[in-house]
Amino acid sequence: MKRLTMIGAAVLSAAMLLTACGDTAQESATAETSAVSEAVSKAPETPEEFQAAMVSRSLYSLGNTSRLKAKLRQAQSGEETTVAYIGGSITRGETAGAEDCYAKLSYNYIAEKYGTGDNVKYVNAGVSGTPSVLGNLRLQKDVLDYNADIVFVEFAVNDAQDNTHKESYESLVRTVLTQENDPAVVLIFNRTANGYTAQDYMKEIGDYYSLPMISVADALTPEFDEGRMTWEDYSDDQSHPNTEGHKLLCSFIENLLTEAENAPDEEYTLPPAYRFGYPFMDSQLVTPEAPTAELISLTDTGSFEAVEQGATDFPTSWKLSEGTDPLKFKATASSVFVLFKRNNSDTMGSFDVYLNGAKVKTIHSNQKDGWNEPYSELAIKFQTIKDMDIEIRPAEGSEDKNITILGVAVAAQESAQ
Repeated sequence: MKRLTMIGAAVLSAAMLLTACGDTAQESATAETSAVSEAVSKAPETPEEFQAAMVSRSLYSLGNTSRLKAKLRQAQSGEETTVAYIGGSITRGETAGAEDCYAKLSYNYIAEKYGTGDNVKYVNAGVSGTPSVLGNLRLQKDVLDYNADIVFVEFAVNDAQDNTHKESYESLVRTVLTQENDPAVVLIFNRTANGYTAQDYMKEIGDYYSLPMISVADALTPEFDEGRMTWEDYSDDQSHPNTEGHKLLCSFIENLLTEAENAPDEEYTLPPAYRFGYPFMDSQLVTPEAPTAELISLTDTGSFEAVEQGATDFPTSWKLSEGTDPLKFKATASSVFVLFKRNNSDTMGSFDVYLNGAKVKTIHSNQKDGWNEPYSELAIKFQTIKDMDIEIRPAEGSEDKNITILGVAVAAQESAQ
């Protein structure tokens, strides 16, 4: 970790004193809340008071905490409770590592404070370089199949601010909220070194659904602007928290949980309509290892063959071999996404997507921002549900290039368009 500024070091040291992240969860939550409240009741003067103000700013909104409190009580009762985290490389633990990332640290805190042994389970569904579009498409297999009870969502530095990302983010949130086990959802908003964050529209969605929200951007930006911390105190690159940064983010989560415990109980009601739209809600994904779903099925691999990738996120793919015969699917859907490997390399090819015999889109897997990561693009979107024959064919000039299809996903929503 780079050398901290004098005040930045004090700020982070105070964070460690006020929280249990990375240590033990048996400290008094009441004492912590009292210390924060007392420090922010007047203009901060000492490093400890500035830290308390920063923690206070991190809690953008408590929202409706009834689901969260119910799940914490469930854990305390000894019932199995699963805490899941879905996001990009920050959630995965890039730079800090799997054991020192905010997800594992906050899970450890929850398991120790609220669990009764080994009844609290951990799911880390962070995939590096991926936005909520891809997160929404893998939500079922990576989170919901584990019957998650508390779901932390972190995509603010990976999402763009166009309608597709707004709708995919809301689709993901609403899909979790509509599960039969009534999961709690907590939204987390990070920022990059240059200040980028998609938190503005994510806050709108969170406010609309009355969700607890943590803003790292709101907490840290004044510290950077006023010179009490430098970006290097928090991160060793342009976007990923370092080890101390992950501890700080964990402390923000701990503060939220403490505040939630003291919040009044009130029944949660899911809004009947939508804020931006949820056309990708309840998406279904097919892959080489799971080629059939209710809404979509593989019918022919053509000139593509299933190959092992050795990756944990998408262990197999359909890769173009010899020939130009299309990869074929039948679907009943309103929207279609294609998941593929992209890279900044001339060896990567382009492919055409056909719907019922007509070409509807060309997708390029050679992209300047690519680094051989999973990526997804919206290929088809309608206002109504349709029967579809979908084909993926190598584009002209790409017959001998690398085309790697990780999966195809569909959604069938009419009322949310």
